[in-house]
Amino acid sequence: MTSYEDNVESYTITFRREIVFYLRQLINDGDRISVVFDEGRETVLTVLIDVDEENNTILFDWGSNEATNKRLMESKRNFFIATPGGVRNQFVTTKVWQGSYKGRPAFLTSIPDKYVRLQRREFFRMSLPMTQRRPCTFKMPDSDKVWEMSVVDIGLGGVGLEAPVPTLPFAIGDTLPKVTIDLGKFGKVEVDLEVRFAGSHARGSKTVSRLGCHFVKIRPAQENELQRFITQVQREERAKLG
Repeated sequence: MTSYEDNVESYTITFRREIVFYLRQLINDGDRISVVFDEGRETVLTVLIDVDEENNTILFDWGSNEATNKRLMESKRNFFIATPGGVRNQFVTTKVWQGSYKGRPAFLTSIPDKYVRLQRREFFRMSLPMTQRRPCTFKMPDSDKVWEMSVVDIGLGGVGLEAPVPTLPFAIGDTLPKVTIDLGKFGKVEVDLEVRFAGSHARGSKTVSRLGCHFVKIRPAQENELQRFITQVQREERAKLG
């Protein structure tokens, strides 16, 4: 288990509107959800159907096994797990009771107070809007030249960098030492990067260069800073959508 998964509180959302946003996202995408109960001994595979903010309820699909459904309604603590796009989403609810949807049985439970999103390195990378792109600076050991590139995407496992030049003197496998990524109010992260991709693409009439880089080693405190930055950008982008 990775260090950022060990520190679940860093990925715990308590803002109700944000929790409802992610629940509705699971509904819109039709993602399958496992409901684990009886201290992990039983599981119901389901999908969320609706979120009713006024009545503080989540409606989800009835299970295929009636005996298991009955035991679920007797459970006092239920653990919901989904992995949309490889990002682990999880939350805990208390009592589950029977409702209905379009004339057939369905489950109801309360909207959780906490919602956890564990964004795994190997899957998650967030593209940054132009207004949120952060500067990344570094020097190579054999040169006094200061390189400054823009962070175009970022995750807990690495970053995508861009420079307004047609080519860069870096190749796959190169290490960029002591790179400083300025996250604004969330501080600066200093870390070594390993180049995993090097290329270029056209932007209008110009050619820009791109590097895809992996964090060689990153401390839990730095992961927390990155996560806070990512969460804030996501929140601001969702606010723009109303």
